[in-house]
Amino acid sequence: MNVTNEAIDFMKAALTEEETKAVRICTETGCCGPTLGLVVAAPEATDDVKDFDGLTFAVAKDAETMAENVTLDVESTEDGASLVLRGLQQTC
Repeated sequence: MNVTNEAIDFMKAALTEEETKAVRICTETGCCGPTLGLVVAAPEATDDVKDFDGLTFAVAKDAETMAENVTLDVESTEDGASLVLRGLQQTC
């Protein structure tokens, strides 16, 4: 899992009011099978934990393979900015 500087800045701004400064990447059920999801949550004991400029990013064990070549980035559109997972293999 890679994280761009833009994504770190975006997450810092988004988490200013949150008690925890951690993001957990885990698997979620998608329409065509498992996919990656991001939640604001403390890491679990079995997670792979990394610190990026004061933010904690934890990858759940069952999501490690799927997140291996993924980059968390920010995408700007006319509707505003949002986080995107670049390189995530589509399941449909």
